[in-house]
Amino acid sequence: MPENPSTQPTGVPPGAPAPAEQRALARPVILRALVALAFGAVTVFWGTPTPAGAAWSLAAYFVGLAAARAWLLREEGRAADPAGRPTAAVRAVASACFGLAAALGLGLGAAPAAAVIAVGGAVALALTGIADVVAAVAGRGRSPLARDELIAGAVHLGAAVLLPFVAGLGAHALLGVAGGAAIITGVLLLIGGLSLRHDSAAQPDVA
Repeated sequence: MPENPSTQPTGVPPGAPAPAEQRALARPVILRALVALAFGAVTVFWGTPTPAGAAWSLAAYFVGLAAARAWLLREEGRAADPAGRPTAAVRAVASACFGLAAALGLGLGAAPAAAVIAVGGAVALALTGIADVVAAVAGRGRSPLARDELIAGAVHLGAAVLLPFVAGLGAHALLGVAGGAAIITGVLLLIGGLSLRHDSAAQPDVA
């Protein structure tokens, strides 16, 4: 009997995105990776950042992460298979956590002291880490992003724990911790996003 083209291929988990959907998901993942790498580059090459400069750099970073996450949620919500869409709870957690992180980041500019940056930055990193872990656990077995989100979430949570301990070392140390986490997640997500694009190009779209 000829194969029905609308039948999901053997071995593909329920809810797995079609090639066109993979390409759509790759774009916000790559955007987030580029935001993280850009922030990481700033922390590496800025030798003597001021507290205000560190605060606004973190603000731009968290706003960029929130924008990328909102785009990703939009693309995930367009999945043809309902099993591939994030649940309302996952969307609510991701939107709230990344939105609050962006708001906290912007708030750092109002009080650019090392202690404030350390605490506010740690909370913002923890929020984004929690959102990533929740999305990874909920998407396990169906989302191609689950493994990368779990690692990214763990890295952000680790940086959140470390950040307050370097508050006394100044703005450069604070940016170093946050920037190190950003570089790790940026490289990870860039590879993940480019892999999604490559895999989608290698598979023909089927009806």
